[in-house]
Amino acid sequence: MGRATLIFSLVLAAGASGCRGTTVASQNLDAVLSSSDNFRYRGATTNRWKDLMEAGLNSLRSVVSASNRPKEVSSIPNPTKFALENLVELSESTQGSPAWRHNEQVRTLTRYAAFAPSQLCREYALDQLPSHALRLGVSGPFTPLAAPASPAELIETVDGLTDALRGASRRRVDATARADFAAALALAEDLQVDIQGGARLLRALGPFLGGRFLPSDLRERLGALSLSVQGRMVAEALWRGARDPSTWVRAAAMRAGLEVHGEPYRIEALLAFAPPEAIAEWVTEEYRAFDLPRESYDGVPVFKVVAEAYIAEGLPFAARRETGRGLALRRTLVVALLQIAVSETLYPRNTSHLAMGALSALSDGEVNSLRREAWQAWWQQVDPVLLDQIEAATDE
Repeated sequence: MGRATLIFSLVLAAGASGCRGTTVASQNLDAVLSSSDNFRYRGATTNRWKDLMEAGLNSLRSVVSASNRPKEVSSIPNPTKFALENLVELSESTQGSPAWRHNEQVRTLTRYAAFAPSQLCREYALDQLPSHALRLGVSGPFTPLAAPASPAELIETVDGLTDALRGASRRRVDATARADFAAALALAEDLQVDIQGGARLLRALGPFLGGRFLPSDLRERLGALSLSVQGRMVAEALWRGARDPSTWVRAAAMRAGLEVHGEPYRIEALLAFAPPEAIAEWVTEEYRAFDLPRESYDGVPVFKVVAEAYIAEGLPFAARRETGRGLALRRTLVVALLQIAVSETLYPRNTSHLAMGALSALSDGEVNSLRREAWQAWWQQVDPVLLDQIEAATDE
């Protein structure tokens, strides 16, 4: 095939839906965010046409000697805008095999969700994580690693695995190559990685997941390692997002957490706004698995997400039970919403109205009002009855 014919074929390929999205976007996002988690104003960025040429002319070399290729550095006048555009393209891309595409999306999105200097980028990345969390079966609370792998351990393990993979890519996979691969893979599987370490490991795996240079059984084992690391990284990104200094980013993390973890998370999320003295000790003990931090009065965007979840879903199942604990939990959730609904100074009016909407959902529409006085009068009637029911109820 002549060069002109090859270039024409590559141009036609560029018109395909999502053709180069993952490759271009992930390379650009790697270029703009430095290893010290700052945005660069100059970097080795690429575009669809450059990538098409490299993919068409250097596909094998991209696996066996990618680090040796010269990088053309260009200006990045607005790193936040550039990063956000590429995050959108990366998230919407359908380029390549799912195993490779998901590997690239998760390694990049989690790093941006946790460490991007731009609040907008962290928000957007967090909004994209629930689909990956559900795909990976992420469930239950995340526990941070006491001692994640050190840079030296990462370098040794990643270099060893990369060498084994390149060896298997270059020659017939004999018994020696398989033994080298198995030994390197075992070390990588035992490595305890956080988002930063996981991103480095997934970046090394990417070319081998996307190509056809490995036998299918080795690629499947590599894919299993990628999925395991992806799951840990997504869980950590959601955990970090709930502790972000920006209330808007915490709100994005809250949306993601509610979608991924469901009712236990929804209960704990509202308890983060409840007066501590109104929460029974057993409630605190039972609903603290996700260790969500308490929200202060400036957490309005976070409360909006929580209130909208209660408006849409109503009472959680655990608070619908007519047992002592079920009724006590119901009262605790109502008190948490009521303090915001009737507040005249601590929360803006639209936030109080959201709390009233959530209360209406919890009470099956018993009261439908945006007046504080109406909810205060309702509670004066309801609370004594509810306390009597709690005292009289027995738990199973």
